[in-house]
Amino acid sequence: MLATAPLLASLAVSDAVKWTIVVTLVLSAYGFCVATPLAAITGERGLSAGGKGLGRLVYLGNWIGAVCSVMSAAVFLYAAFVSL
Repeated sequence: MLATAPLLASLAVSDAVKWTIVVTLVLSAYGFCVATPLAAITGERGLSAGGKGLGRLVYLGNWIGAVCSVMSAAVFLYAAFVSL
């Protein structure tokens, strides 16, 4: 997030695209911020949906973090390409 923040102002795309980048990065960060300490506390790795109890929440946090991170990267690459 810190690396993309200064670049957002120089992208020649609409504000909706910029907000999409920001929102997906924030969701990704919060997903991992929930999953990582919870995984350490419960001992669950959260690598599969078949976990028990809080393992499912760890998996959900990891899934949200990974999916939103990939979405943010894809939208950022699109914005960078359009801004060339």
